[in-house]
Amino acid sequence: MKQTYLQRSSLGQKSKFRQWSTACLSLLMILLHMTTWAQQRTLTGKVTSAEDGSDLPGVSILVVGTSNGTQTAADGTYKISVTSGSKLRFTSVGMISQEIDITNQTTLDVTLQPNSQSLSEVVVVGYGTQRKADVTGATATVTSKDFNAGVLNNPLQAVQGKVSGLVISAPNSDPTNNRPTIRLRGTSSLSANSEPLIVIDGVAGAPLNSVAPEDIQSVDVLKDASAAAIYGSRGANGVIIVTTKKGTAGRTSVEYSGYISMGKEVRRPGFLTPDEFRAKLAERNVTGQDFGASTNWIDQVTQTSWTQNHSVAVSGGAEKFSYRGSLVYLDQPGIVKNSGFNRINARLNLVQKALDDRLEIQLLLSHQTNNKKFVDYGALRSAVRFNPTQPIYNADGTFNQPQGQFEVENPLARLMQLTNEGKERQTLLNAKASYEIVKGLKVGVNASQSTFDYLYGFFIPSYFRGSGNSISRARRETQEVLDRLIESTVNYSNTIDKHNFSVLLGHTYQKVSNEGFGAEHSNFPDAFGYNNLESGNDNADGSTNRRVNSYKSEAILVGLIGRLNYSYNEKYLLTANIRRDGSSRFGANNRWGWFPSVSAGWRLIEEDFIKSSNLFSDLKLRAGYGVTGNQDGIADYAARRLYGSQGSYYTNGGFQTAYFYSQNANPDLKWETSAMTNIGVDFGFMKGRLTGSLEFYYKDTRDLLFNYPVAIGSRYGSQQLVAGTNNVLANVGRVSNKGVELALDFQAISKQDFEWRTTLNLAHNTNKIVSLSNDLFQYNTSNPILYGGFGSGQGGIASPIVLQEGYPIGTFYGPRVTGFNDRGEYIYQDLGGGGTQPAGADRTYLGNAQPKLTLGWQNNFTYKNWDLSFFFRGSLGQKVANGMYIYFANPNRFPGENLLKDAFTTGIGTGVSSAWSDLWLENASFVRLDNFRLGYRIPGLKKILQNAQVYISGQNIFVITKYRGADPEVRTGDSRSQYGSISDDNRAVNLSPGVDPVSYYPRARTLVAGVSLTF
Repeated sequence: MKQTYLQRSSLGQKSKFRQWSTACLSLLMILLHMTTWAQQRTLTGKVTSAEDGSDLPGVSILVVGTSNGTQTAADGTYKISVTSGSKLRFTSVGMISQEIDITNQTTLDVTLQPNSQSLSEVVVVGYGTQRKADVTGATATVTSKDFNAGVLNNPLQAVQGKVSGLVISAPNSDPTNNRPTIRLRGTSSLSANSEPLIVIDGVAGAPLNSVAPEDIQSVDVLKDASAAAIYGSRGANGVIIVTTKKGTAGRTSVEYSGYISMGKEVRRPGFLTPDEFRAKLAERNVTGQDFGASTNWIDQVTQTSWTQNHSVAVSGGAEKFSYRGSLVYLDQPGIVKNSGFNRINARLNLVQKALDDRLEIQLLLSHQTNNKKFVDYGALRSAVRFNPTQPIYNADGTFNQPQGQFEVENPLARLMQLTNEGKERQTLLNAKASYEIVKGLKVGVNASQSTFDYLYGFFIPSYFRGSGNSISRARRETQEVLDRLIESTVNYSNTIDKHNFSVLLGHTYQKVSNEGFGAEHSNFPDAFGYNNLESGNDNADGSTNRRVNSYKSEAILVGLIGRLNYSYNEKYLLTANIRRDGSSRFGANNRWGWFPSVSAGWRLIEEDFIKSSNLFSDLKLRAGYGVTGNQDGIADYAARRLYGSQGSYYTNGGFQTAYFYSQNANPDLKWETSAMTNIGVDFGFMKGRLTGSLEFYYKDTRDLLFNYPVAIGSRYGSQQLVAGTNNVLANVGRVSNKGVELALDFQAISKQDFEWRTTLNLAHNTNKIVSLSNDLFQYNTSNPILYGGFGSGQGGIASPIVLQEGYPIGTFYGPRVTGFNDRGEYIYQDLGGGGTQPAGADRTYLGNAQPKLTLGWQNNFTYKNWDLSFFFRGSLGQKVANGMYIYFANPNRFPGENLLKDAFTTGIGTGVSSAWSDLWLENASFVRLDNFRLGYRIPGLKKILQNAQVYISGQNIFVITKYRGADPEVRTGDSRSQYGSISDDNRAVNLSPGVDPVSYYPRARTLVAGVSLTF
């Protein structure tokens, strides 16, 4: 009975379970069907433009997170299947993308606003921001999405070639030479710094290398004086404003990006191979110069460079607080052995709002450490000169070091035996606060402190052949630069009816101190390196090689600033700036200077007669004039009389150091002054698909800083100086730059799965030295100064560049060669100068090192999850003096040195030395595939990653040029010491462009593989 009951009970329970299961399943199916019926439906609507109410065809509509999408028809209508709770994204060229949540509606009409790239984009200007539509000066913006791809060890490499008129030149792949030459609208100084002022997050003069490229959000370039005058005596060369990335409210985001790259030398000059060298020995019946080996010395001193870069950033925040912290590591060995660079960047950006968002506080902290191993350029010179039949090592494993010829030595030994290294530490602390007292009225304060520390070490061991007397030598140097800045501003903005205006008033105070110490000694055990200088010994004759130096200087800059921005009906625009600067660097009679500017704009697109044409999507005419200054060529105490040591005198039973005048005073010394007129037009066509700007400018720079001789006892001349030449730094000359710039941005294709965007920028600049004399100071135009050296070992070759009124900076000067006589001697063109010698009167102006046209052409493609970009950069019309060919294309140096293959086809005869002439001046025009990038965004990882992308990229893929040297892009005015340290002498950099030295660091082609992840 019990068993029967249990069985029946169990059967009953199973039956009830089946009934309940069937009922629940049926109910669930009904609910799912009802839910599906309720969510899956067809949504229809129309998309129009907010600008004129017109229908927008071809608008891409996508259900976010899916592949479900469509496009609007010719009349702007659309139809798409949607579900409740989904989100639609509407995207159109020239319009701001819009995302809309879907609930229960069956129709949805959408109005799109004009694209941020045309009207509502925010441009960072001095001490604030403006809508792009309201800007009246000449500006350009490059955001991080448009940065150059590849290995970037300097932030401005990210925008190289991207801005018309901005030329950034980093011609070789020396990783320690990470300070490219920067020119904005030409060179306008002789002795002063010609590079733009760098502003990082509002800190004027901040070190460019204090920020890693991965941390930069955008780079804004202020080109003309009407935009740059707010920076007064430092804005003459334009301003580059760097804005770093900040955190945003929302969930915490963790970003990682990393890459590895391989760098190899490209465009090696055509020197004789070992077999070709032997063949030339036999052809010329030379004996005793074949040492049996086959050594490619360039191969021996170069290597494949494997670079790695890793960046981690954490960002996020809440409604009132946001943060972003990042850590970036770059390790970049050089393609030349025993050279390299590594860097660690750490950055923290914090933003806090309070008091109903009226108070905003920002704290920015960055620290960077650089380690550099400097290359020995003498070893690079030896690598192309050294006999290729010489072996690398002796039988006992030591370096083969033949004796006899100056600077012709085993290049690998020289490269590996020297120690030449430095460490840099840069810390920047920046705090900002702004408070809105009443609506529209804000007060702000910006305070920063930048500290730069440098530690340098150099060591030559006693067994190094090039040290001359076979004793060890070492040097240590330290430097500290402390830059303190505090700025206070008041800003009031308001709109009354159709009148919109804002007023800025401010005060700035900046103090920079620079101090350092150096010591060197010799003749101590090699094991000490440079770490035990006091152990050195004096020479056998009692003389000493001990050297000690130290220095300290300070400079103070005080500024008062004011700006007015006004617009009427968003149609007529006016901007006026004024700055008054006082600097301790200026002479006593010129402590203060005024720097005004004014610019106006007319937004023609707002006029009915333009709107009705339906031709333009944007049209604005701009004109501006302003005055800026340049004080960076004035040393901290350049206006004062200085004293220096001169010999010694005997007193009280011993010798004491004597002091005398070492520098004349100039109480009238002041800044260089640049007055610039700029006329520009911004335009847009095809509903914003094609946008651009056209600029015309004229820049007149006066009161150029230059050293002039003065008579003893005259107004500026003291008694005879210690240096022996009585001169003074004075404001005399005048230089002009005028040009035209064009920038175009075209969204060629914008489909649901495929887009193509192309940008092009072109710039032409004409430079001219107007005058070099005035009533007090005279420049000898009949015997002008020559500049530009080809490096050590040039053998007395004349400097090729002349400084002359009426000609551009960088003008080549010398004789013209018309051929060779029967003895292989040069035949020079007779220009009526009474002779045909290269150093005589028959010299003329041969061309210029400045390009006639610079260009950059970028193309970006996206197809579904793929993206491809490539960038061409070019420079046309410039000349370069080929120092390598002057030296290594002379067959008379054979067989003592290896030569270029072309040396034996030049026509130079026996006993004829190298000489500068137009024979060695070449057209260095080039177009370079500067970089490319191919990336793939990995789909289906939304639950794990917000973004996951892998990519490959490359730099310096190929170059099209007729130039025969290692590379047509020559760094302006390199000035290197024997052991490779680079001089920052402004005069050498400004006045010696286009001179390709004998020694060169090869340019590399790099291939990069990387990944970018966002968690």
